[in-house]
Amino acid sequence: MTSEPEVYFGSTISGVTSRFANMSEKLDKILELLDLSTIKKRDKVAVKMHLGFNDGYQTVPVFFVRRVVEAVKKQGAFPFVCDNPTAVYNAAERGYTQETCGCPIIPVAGVHDGYVQKKKVDIEGVKSLYAAGALLDADVLVNLTHSKGHGSCGYGGAFKNIALGGYSGPTRWQTIHGVVQRDKYFDETKMTKDHLEKLRTACPRKAPAWNDSTGKASLEFYECDQCHGGKQLCIEADGGVTGWTIQEGNFDSFQELMAAAAKIILDSFDESKIFHLNFLLDITPFCDCMGMAMPAVIDDIGIVGSRDIVAVDTASLDLISKQGLNESVLKKIPERYMRVNPNLRAKLHPFQLIHGPYKDPYKVTQFGEVRGMGSSKYRLIEVLSARDTADIEPPKHQYESGPSFF
Repeated sequence: MTSEPEVYFGSTISGVTSRFANMSEKLDKILELLDLSTIKKRDKVAVKMHLGFNDGYQTVPVFFVRRVVEAVKKQGAFPFVCDNPTAVYNAAERGYTQETCGCPIIPVAGVHDGYVQKKKVDIEGVKSLYAAGALLDADVLVNLTHSKGHGSCGYGGAFKNIALGGYSGPTRWQTIHGVVQRDKYFDETKMTKDHLEKLRTACPRKAPAWNDSTGKASLEFYECDQCHGGKQLCIEADGGVTGWTIQEGNFDSFQELMAAAAKIILDSFDESKIFHLNFLLDITPFCDCMGMAMPAVIDDIGIVGSRDIVAVDTASLDLISKQGLNESVLKKIPERYMRVNPNLRAKLHPFQLIHGPYKDPYKVTQFGEVRGMGSSKYRLIEVLSARDTADIEPPKHQYESGPSFF
């Protein structure tokens, strides 16, 4: 990779009402610039994406998925869409089928979620992860991501799509999500259920939790917004009894393990056969795994593509930062659903304004850059920009005045 990788961007804003400046054409142009010629005839191409869950339909529109699939087919390769088995099994409920996508949809780690490869890692005492076998069987990776907010790390983008989505359920949910509990942030010997309830009552997000089956307390890091930098109410309620603390480092371990997990997946492919596409559309505050419709807290921005995972997520975060939160939408959201930093002018990323200052969405890209996975210094190249297309005389517009299939 070059020291300053190219990141291609297609905005939702067009300069003229004509198909040649449409988002579909911008995606085609991005794919052309990414140079899919490194995909060879008969290559097996994994299109790793999230297919949504239950009623969560705000994922990459199937219209664009099919367009990516068709571009891969033009290289003479065999693409398949993959995700976790539950999402694959009910994908049709959200419009994803072999017919609509244009290729098979395969569980990323088999129908029992047990077709895996054990991979070594050494982060916060975690020694191994179980990577999805069907994904690693592929010759090519197309990392097709819906960018959105995330409760554990602020942002879910290209890193998260393969760092969590590229592994079996137990690795994803217990090991990677569970790494945040490896740091000691209170004295378990002094914690009781009644005392924990005081912390939980004080917390607007009900993040302190008690597990009756294990008899242990924990903080649900996904829910914690660190009181948005103000007085941390759970610490105040603890009163020093258990030494309960919430520190930035408690949240970093998740992002560091995500970077390491993503590197394992990327290292399984030839560098010339990896492509990243982030769709900055329907940007919701929480992850697609919530399985429900959510308000779009940031207006649609467009499509970002690169061969560099650090660059593509950094550029996406920069574009989201520039766009900012949709304050008219935020005003309609009750605090029970989502609290937002009372100072929307604070020098924080929009996702930190939602999820708290300790959930810096850039952290995973920084951990990735340290591991040599790419560069945060990128060159953004906009394709078919509104300024350029506004100066082009469009072809005569044709309306659907009658059935065109005769």
